[in-house]
Amino acid sequence: MTDLILTGASRGIGHALALTLAGQRDDRLVLVARDVARLEALVADIERKGGRALAVPGDLSSLSGARQLGARLAEVVTPGATLIHNAGLWPSKRVLTAEGWETAFVVNHLAPLGMQRALLDAGHLRRVMVVSAGLLMKGRFDAARTPTGEDFSSIRTYCDTKLCFALAMRDVAREHPELDVVVLHPGVVRTDLGARPGPVGWLLSLVKHTWETPQVCAARLARILARERWSPPGEARWLVEETEHPWPPAAEDEATRRTLRDTTERLLTTA
Repeated sequence: MTDLILTGASRGIGHALALTLAGQRDDRLVLVARDVARLEALVADIERKGGRALAVPGDLSSLSGARQLGARLAEVVTPGATLIHNAGLWPSKRVLTAEGWETAFVVNHLAPLGMQRALLDAGHLRRVMVVSAGLLMKGRFDAARTPTGEDFSSIRTYCDTKLCFALAMRDVAREHPELDVVVLHPGVVRTDLGARPGPVGWLLSLVKHTWETPQVCAARLARILARERWSPPGEARWLVEETEHPWPPAAEDEATRRTLRDTTERLLTTA
């Protein structure tokens, strides 16, 4: 038995992917989300479909919560696991965590890294998939402003934090050549990510009706999961849906990569 850890499992793409994989693979699905009731209902649905699943409630909205989640996962998963980073946040306003960092910077970047470290230290991971966003090509990183959201934008902050995590995972792939790592744009999917109140939210909901369903996206991700290999050792390749593409220029800027690397390590080690 191998374990497949899926964050953000209670809604949207994560929920659809869990149901798609149920009974398809000889994996135990280790499902992570904050909503305990929704997780437990999902486990029951998966078991009815002939799959195996374990609910591990956890919170990625703080670094301390992410570390606790990582320690718990390291206790329950078996070596050779696949980790799918799917949880994400598209904020509509600037909100700071108790640590004083902008919430999306934590949820989309710092927290998954903090959670993942326990699994890496335990030697439990074999593959890591990052469900990212094509909008990372519009991202940038300002070491003095992005972590605290002083450069907050209801659009750009999502792009910025997705870029940050993608760059960090490229470093993880380089530091851990035993891992198979891929970062991908999953498609334009109709979920509640980025939902807004008022007229803007209403217009966005109309536009989303033309986007693909989470189930279509989940089938795509399942096909990618079935591939024997995603990237060469020491690298993380970039996929747009199912096709490999060169990394966007924003992800190739060496000054940005170096500054983000130093800032991230400082925040992870001092917090």
